[in-house]
Amino acid sequence: MSLVLKNLYHTYQPNTPNESHALKNINLTINDGDFIGIIGHTGSGKSTLIQHLNGLLKPSKGQVLVDGVDINQTKGVHLKEIRLRVGIVFQYPEHQLFEETVAKDIAFGPKNLGLNEKEIVKRVKEAMQIVQLDYNTLKNISPFELSGGQKRRVAIAGVLAMKPKYLILDEPTAGLDPKGREEILTQIQMLQKELKLTVVLVSHSMDDVARFADHMVVMKKGEIVLSGKPKEVFGHYEELEQLGVGVPTVTKLMRQLRMRGLDVLTDIITIEEAKNEILRVWQTGGQKNA
Repeated sequence: MSLVLKNLYHTYQPNTPNESHALKNINLTINDGDFIGIIGHTGSGKSTLIQHLNGLLKPSKGQVLVDGVDINQTKGVHLKEIRLRVGIVFQYPEHQLFEETVAKDIAFGPKNLGLNEKEIVKRVKEAMQIVQLDYNTLKNISPFELSGGQKRRVAIAGVLAMKPKYLILDEPTAGLDPKGREEILTQIQMLQKELKLTVVLVSHSMDDVARFADHMVVMKKGEIVLSGKPKEVFGHYEELEQLGVGVPTVTKLMRQLRMRGLDVLTDIITIEEAKNEILRVWQTGGQKNA
């Protein structure tokens, strides 16, 4: 099954002097098990797009299909059920933490589902284990006493405790130090692989998207302007630079090395690939393999 956007448009404040077309003719299919990266300059429509995936926003025109169901039908669709399947973690999710303890905060969603106490505790424990937070150590601690990375994990655990099929993340590493970013993204990749989740990652970091996404979508002024595998998308070097989103750091490095006479490939998007390519060229005296 899948998430499908068909001919999707969204207009803020229609028929007013402040009318703004945030999304224009979006067509996108996200299949089970995909890890999709969505990138674009500020104001490109990324956050507006993901809010359509579980009905937080309704399209001005077009369809949003979750596992074949048009979630904006007037009859027979329960958005509560849709939001159980499609969980969204917004940017700076720790700002949404509010309970007095970590366990209560993570339990908030399952409790609202009407689950019994035994099932709620089970889900809290499972979600904390998934994001590598120790239940016994942290369950009675205030979430506001935790580090930035730990708060982010608590917020993600709160969504995971609802057992979604699709996990949507809006800048999940914003404001974190490099260690915190690495921990969160590695954890998300593990979730995607081990739990067979479908993940949609909105990010400003080209390095992060290059490392973790299987497919990329580039947005500009509410439209999808590029789509494909990371290597394909990052091959549009000049276009991405003009869009203000850039390319991974190592891609820039390899292009600079090429310009300085080193016979390296330039379709390199990760540090590991760059290391292997530089070693190859060094070992072969700068000559490409035939």
